[in-house]
Amino acid sequence: MTPSKWRAHRVFMAAAVMALISVAVAACTSAGSSTSSSASLSRTAARPSIWYINPYEPYPLFAVSQKLFQQAASKYGYQANVAGSTSINIPQQIQLINQAVASGAKAIIFCDLDPATYKQTILAAQAKHVVMVTTSCVDSISDYSVGTDNTTFGDVAAQTIAGNVGKQAQVVVFMVSKSTPNQVQSYDAFVSYAKAHYPGMKVLATELDNGNPSTTEADLTALPQSYPTANAIWFLEGGTLPAVPTALAQAGKKPGQIFVLGIDAVPTTISAIKSGWISESLAQCYFWATPFAAQLAMAKLAGHGPSQQSWSIGIQPVGKAQLPYSGCPASYIPKI
Repeated sequence: MTPSKWRAHRVFMAAAVMALISVAVAACTSAGSSTSSSASLSRTAARPSIWYINPYEPYPLFAVSQKLFQQAASKYGYQANVAGSTSINIPQQIQLINQAVASGAKAIIFCDLDPATYKQTILAAQAKHVVMVTTSCVDSISDYSVGTDNTTFGDVAAQTIAGNVGKQAQVVVFMVSKSTPNQVQSYDAFVSYAKAHYPGMKVLATELDNGNPSTTEADLTALPQSYPTANAIWFLEGGTLPAVPTALAQAGKKPGQIFVLGIDAVPTTISAIKSGWISESLAQCYFWATPFAAQLAMAKLAGHGPSQQSWSIGIQPVGKAQLPYSGCPASYIPKI
């Protein structure tokens, strides 16, 4: 994964709009093992076909989501099928959804990169009695929506910074833009929560890097001069996090001298936590929730699906105390 290709989940909606060029799509299907036994064939035929459409295959945590979805198939009784895009690309994702419907999918787990653009595709699938479950991206159109609650994300960020730096923390925020809806919602929640609970906490600046690592590196390098009282940095997106160690070293800082709160628990971020350049990262546990999404689909197909449409998945702060990190504990994933 290279930062120039990945803006992280929380900038999908902004990045996807700009990624409408044709790209190669890598797709594979795993429909369960075959056998000559008529009984086994009967059991396989009885299992509904559920598809997981991977929104961005190169991102390590989506590989985790896909693997867990496949591993849970025998436990929950479905045929696991997967397809995915090698780039963030809405037209290709919609094409894969349509292909899954045409192949006889009974349920599809996908990422609704832009609800307005996906709406007709979702409604058309539902009209054919296909259960649609969006994960990592949230909407109110699908049968179920499984992902991070943006307001909670901002609240947890404020709590984490206050717990580590203090209620008087002086924070610099890095985000893509002020037109990226989920990031704006999380930022506003952070500010509101801090105002209510930590009136001494202050956001010194909001750096808008447009997901460009070079911009982030330049801003971080200049940070001690630009904001000499800053003692905390919060990243709302992960594509530029790899710039942190080099940039802060160039700024004359030592590991841990400034509290850096990142997002997600990808290998590069875990490595920076080990070395002390990133203090903690907010792991979005929906990456580990694809088996739960499949359970929701199975319940709906069986006629007893929950009436609750939106399912907020937990957020786990990950620091050195959580290393080695093997993923979000089961307690962070809801149960039906």
